[in-house]
Amino acid sequence: MNEDARRVFYVAAVLVGAVLAVLFLWRRQEALRPELLEASVVFWVEGEQEAREDLGVRKPGEEVWAGVLLSFRQGKGPVRTLCPFPNVRWRGAKLHPEPLSAWPSSFGVVKAQWFTVEPAFFGWEGVDAASAEKLAFAEFAAPEMGSELKARVTTEAHNDDFLSEPVAGNALGGGITRVKVRVSAYKGPQDVLPWASVSSPGARDVQKVPGVAWAAALPAGIRPELARAFRCGVFTFAPGVWPDGGRGWPLSLSPREMVARHLIMTPQAVAAMAAAGDPLAEPWEPPVSLVWRGGEWRLEGRRVLWGRDLRPGDALTWKGRWAVAWGDDGSGILDASDSVLLAWMQPPRLVTLGEMAAVTSSLELRKVGARR
Repeated sequence: MNEDARRVFYVAAVLVGAVLAVLFLWRRQEALRPELLEASVVFWVEGEQEAREDLGVRKPGEEVWAGVLLSFRQGKGPVRTLCPFPNVRWRGAKLHPEPLSAWPSSFGVVKAQWFTVEPAFFGWEGVDAASAEKLAFAEFAAPEMGSELKARVTTEAHNDDFLSEPVAGNALGGGITRVKVRVSAYKGPQDVLPWASVSSPGARDVQKVPGVAWAAALPAGIRPELARAFRCGVFTFAPGVWPDGGRGWPLSLSPREMVARHLIMTPQAVAAMAAAGDPLAEPWEPPVSLVWRGGEWRLEGRRVLWGRDLRPGDALTWKGRWAVAWGDDGSGILDASDSVLLAWMQPPRLVTLGEMAAVTSSLELRKVGARR
C-alpha cells in the first residue's frame, strides 16, 4: 500500500471511528432519555408540613398551592419521583421525592400547563340516557397558574369566561376547585413543541381528579357542608332515571353516585346539604302551604315570622324547584326583600323572595326536623 492509499485509509478510519463514536454516544444518550411515567397533583397549604391529595375543607384566604408529583425513568434505572414539596402524603404513604432541580438538565426542561376541571353545562331539565352528556365536565386552561410545576390555587371559575357576565352561582364563595396538569419536556426553554408529555386525570375521569374544597360564609343554622354544592351544575332527571340511571344509562356513575360525590346537584340535593350536610338526606317535616299576598308570604292568612315559622336552612318548594331560606331583611317577616338560595338549572345562587313571587304565588314550606 503506497503512501497516498495509507493516508486515505487512515482518514477513512478516523471518519468511520468518529461516526461510530457519535452514534454510540447518541444511542447512549437516547437510552438515558427520561421516560415520563405519571403526573399527579398534590396540594400544600402554606405553613403545613406535608402536601397531600386531599386537604379537607379550606378556609377562604388560605394560601393553597398545587404541585406536580412527576415520575420518570432513565433507561433501565429505577423510577424517580420529583415534586416541589419535600414531604408528601400520597396514597396512604409518606414520600420524600427529589426536588425539581434533580431533573436531568441535559434533556432540556419540563413545564406545566394547568387546567381547572369544571361542569361543561350549568344545568339541564329532564336528563335521560340520551342527554346524559349534559352531566359532563370539561377542562379549562388556567393561565393564571403559570407554567411552573408549582402553582397557587385560586377559586376562579373558568367555565363562564365566554359570557359577558359571570354566572351568578359562580360568584358565591365556596365550592370545589378541581385541578389537572399536563407536564411536557422540551429541548430548551424557548421551544414550543415538547418531545414528551404526560397528564394527570382530567374530565374523562373526573371522579379521579383531585380538588380543593373551599368553605364559605353561611348563615347560622345552615350546615357548612353546603359549600361543596356551590359551583355544581344543577340538574333534574326524567322519570325512571333517578337514582340509578335506568335502562341504557351510558355513564360509569349513576345520578345518585354523582350527587354523593359532589359532582352534580339536584335542586333537592342542595336543600338537603343545607339542612343535613348530606345531599341524599330527606330531613324535612311535612310541608305547609304559603301564599303571596300584599307583598308578603302568608301562612293560613297570617304573617310568616322568622325564628318561629321558619329559620335559615328550611326549604321552600314549588313545581319541582327548591330554595333554601337564607336571611331576613330585618323586618322579621317573610317578605319580598328576604334572601333565599335557589338551585335551578344553574349553580346555586341568591335571589329574593320578591323575584320568586314574580313566577309563583304559592310555596310549600318544608321545615327541617330535629335540627342538630
